[in-house]
Amino acid sequence: MAYSNRLKIVTVDDSALIAERLQQMISAIEHVEFDGNAVNISSALKLIDEKKPDVAILDIHLKDEAQGKNGIDLLIKVRETHPEIVVMMLTNLSEPLYKKRCLQHGADYFFDKSNDFEKVPEAIQVIIEARK
Repeated sequence: MAYSNRLKIVTVDDSALIAERLQQMISAIEHVEFDGNAVNISSALKLIDEKKPDVAILDIHLKDEAQGKNGIDLLIKVRETHPEIVVMMLTNLSEPLYKKRCLQHGADYFFDKSNDFEKVPEAIQVIIEARK
């Protein structure tokens, strides 16, 4: 990963409201660049390949689920193709089973949208400090 003094972050969430809230939250953090939001797995993979972010914030429930895929499948693919990316899972599916599966598949963070949303900026600050 090439060092840049700006942390590049992409989000993957099919809720326009959540995506907008994340963008506002991320954009307010010093030394951080919001590089876009994707709403499904195919657009997420394209966004990640093009932008090469330092951090990806992924939801589990995505529009691709009709094809039997979800954000955990995306997590697995990101780990295979971009192991250097820090992956945060941010989801309403906060049951221990989902957390365990995400962490087993390489998620660096797992946050419940209902209870942990405000922890995202704190985690981003930790990442920024670790890069200095």
